[in-house]
Amino acid sequence: MIPLHIVIHMAKDVWFGVHIPSEGKDWNYMSEACLNVEASGYNLFTTTDHFMNMWNPKGPENHPLECWTLLSSLAAVTKRVKLGPLVGCYGYRQPTVLAKIATSVDIISGGRLIFGIGAGWHVDEFEGFMGRFPPTAERLRGLRETIEICRGMFENEHFTYKGRLYNVENVLNKPQPMQKPIPIMVGGGGEKVTLQLAAKHANISHFFTGDLKTLEAKTSALRGHCEKVGRDYDSIRKATGFSILLGGTEAKAEEKLKKVAAMRGQSPEALRQRIGPGFGTPERVSAQISEYVDKGIGLITLSFTDMADVQVFADKVISSL
Repeated sequence: MIPLHIVIHMAKDVWFGVHIPSEGKDWNYMSEACLNVEASGYNLFTTTDHFMNMWNPKGPENHPLECWTLLSSLAAVTKRVKLGPLVGCYGYRQPTVLAKIATSVDIISGGRLIFGIGAGWHVDEFEGFMGRFPPTAERLRGLRETIEICRGMFENEHFTYKGRLYNVENVLNKPQPMQKPIPIMVGGGGEKVTLQLAAKHANISHFFTGDLKTLEAKTSALRGHCEKVGRDYDSIRKATGFSILLGGTEAKAEEKLKKVAAMRGQSPEALRQRIGPGFGTPERVSAQISEYVDKGIGLITLSFTDMADVQVFADKVISSL
């Protein structure tokens, strides 16, 4: 029997995902977390695509597992939840190799991959693993060409492509992916280029907002690009992410906030501002997130400060929405 909260959020066509970076976590932790997310009824599980700790790349500890290897292993132990990077970096693998890797994960998962892709930003990783950090214009050009190559290989056994950065001659991608097509999630909110790429190629456009005013700016820019390229704006699932910190009562939420802020060396107010709509009682968080759903958000990726809240959010927030 499908739990009631799953029926409700599927009926509204809003997806909920849980995002867990693998920094400092081993495979047992990540697999157990993913299985818990699946059992709790979420639609999507995502992780980061990094080779080094995002915030302390030169530190001795807490470096991540490789993203696509991890996704492949999670694909083998799960059965229902969708999987993907939030988001993969175009520049860390040759586009043809990336398309083959993604195709393999889609096959292993039985057709559950969401192909998240973005321009990348981590200077130390680019320099350490790729040898250089390309300027912004080059990274955006690389993102464009990588999306076009991967999309072409997802849809064709043989594919040829001529670009400024990449040339592909009759590359073979066989076996083909289970999904036709693999959903492409373009990550980033750059209003001139990234959202233009999303308008042209994305099934999902994922951008971080922080407030409703920023959301309006991003969706307006995306809509404008859709009109220019002749794309149905409503055919793209708009996505954003929230950090989540829940308390059963207002007092318990405040107590939790102070404890987490002290651990991070922040003031409670600074942490409250950073978390935004994801802080408070389940009832308050539900009301705050519903404003984003009403504005057209169709996927919400959640980062939990307390993993015990994964089930609480599923039971109390998703059901109330």
